[in-house]
Amino acid sequence: MKIHPRAQWIFITGATDGIGKRYAEILASKGMNIVLISRSEPKLMKVANEIYERYNVQTRWVAVDFSRGPEIYKMIKEQIEGLDIGILVNNVGYYPTVRTFDLNSDDEIVSTININILSTSMMSRIVLPGMKYRKRGIIVNISSTSCYRPAAYLNMYASAKAFVTNFSLALNHELRGSGVECQVVTPGMVHTNMIKKFEGDVPWYISITTSDSLAKFGVYSLGKTSHTTGGWMHAFQISWQDLMPLSLGTFLISLIYKKAVDK
Repeated sequence: MKIHPRAQWIFITGATDGIGKRYAEILASKGMNIVLISRSEPKLMKVANEIYERYNVQTRWVAVDFSRGPEIYKMIKEQIEGLDIGILVNNVGYYPTVRTFDLNSDDEIVSTININILSTSMMSRIVLPGMKYRKRGIIVNISSTSCYRPAAYLNMYASAKAFVTNFSLALNHELRGSGVECQVVTPGMVHTNMIKKFEGDVPWYISITTSDSLAKFGVYSLGKTSHTTGGWMHAFQISWQDLMPLSLGTFLISLIYKKAVDK
């Protein structure tokens, strides 16, 4: 895909670290202006300045806490009003403490829904009218391979990512013929702050990729596919997991997270 005709501005959530930050840097290197959205204002200012100085593109930022729920979206919409948003990357994510569901707090449950499910839905709805009017644009939703199998001890997160994946695929179908696309990225484990607790317990047959590798592949795949794992190794992992009975796959995945529970 030629990115330049698609967009003047790229809108990225969860943009100050890991996958979101690398998407921002790679797209900025292609001449795209960047709107960063995340919780920490100091980190947003730092990343925005770094991108501006390195790539000489316009940068804006919006500091919001996605765990707060519906109240934040009016302000977000006002902040980007009038911008030609050509690509939205819904990257912000959250998972609760790795343990049995009954031990998750009310705040953890609500935050999992607000940050993973509500943000994907609301951010997509904010940018869609403009994209459909201009008859161009791409929404990229970052999901996870955990969407394909039940993940004991990480129940809420895996279920939320199942929503993201199915929402994205259905939305892409609805958008056929509009000039707008929706892509879902379902990577396996990525070296980010989110997996530090159980990273050392991952068995040899589970591949862990980097934010840089995933973002590069993701940008390369824009306009080429509506569904990618972000790398061939994770695609291979999904393929062999699909050959297993559901009960066996669920058991093997649960072993990884159970070790984190026992720590």
